[in-house]
Amino acid sequence: SCWSGSLLKIFLDAVFPPKCLVCSRLFKPNTRHPANERLPDVTAEIADLFVESYRLLTSFCCSDCVNAFATIPSPMCTCCGAPLKSRQDQNHLCGDCIAHPKKFRMARAVMVFDQQLMTVIHRFKYAAKTQLARPLGGLLLSGFMRQWEGEKIDLLLPVPLHLQKFRNRGFNQSYLLIRSWKAIADGMHITLADMPIYTDVLIRTKATVPQTGLGRRQRLKNVKGVFSLRFPEKVYGKKVLVVDDVYTTGATVNECARTLLKFGAERVDALTLARAI
Repeated sequence: SCWSGSLLKIFLDAVFPPKCLVCSRLFKPNTRHPANERLPDVTAEIADLFVESYRLLTSFCCSDCVNAFATIPSPMCTCCGAPLKSRQDQNHLCGDCIAHPKKFRMARAVMVFDQQLMTVIHRFKYAAKTQLARPLGGLLLSGFMRQWEGEKIDLLLPVPLHLQKFRNRGFNQSYLLIRSWKAIADGMHITLADMPIYTDVLIRTKATVPQTGLGRRQRLKNVKGVFSLRFPEKVYGKKVLVVDDVYTTGATVNECARTLLKFGAERVDALTLARAI
């Protein structure tokens, strides 16, 4: 029963306290978290989803590390979502998007890609801690609901891995982040428009070296021409949302957008869990 399962969990936590995925300290899972203070001016259902996702994260990370996670501050670039230096400004195009226009209409991220969140994402991707997909996916969904409220998205496309990397890792982390959106929304009685997820449309045709550690020019060169499209009729005339785990320079999602627009997509936006700033 649920009651006996809860008792067992309490007993196991007492005898074998979990280790924080970030700092490796033993900790006691926290059931309360002031996460709603981090998202001002949002609807109650977005705030509830954000708080619940944070609460689930405290099963894996100590409260000190979870408290260190930071949301992207405003104001931000209207295109790439980068925080603007002056806190007094309204949202407007940043210098980089003026100098280097993007193919996507807009990109948004939920969290700052700092040391703590980087460690959690790396555990998720490289140590197969796939149970993190639910809380991280909930945070991502809260960002989607906040940034695309009232806008139509026809389909979701996780940024694909090359087949060899997919075989080595065993999963595509970007797909796992959005796979549970419907279940999350249903569980919290949130109305979510039907948005099919296609994993066989946008494909990566060339193996690339990891983008980590590469400069802007190297990143652009590394992903140039690496994506292709199967079943282009599925994106023709459609409003597409490309989803990835981290936005650094935007080279990857911009190349995805370039490919999709070439095959007739009406519009391409991008959503990531984290963003380097």
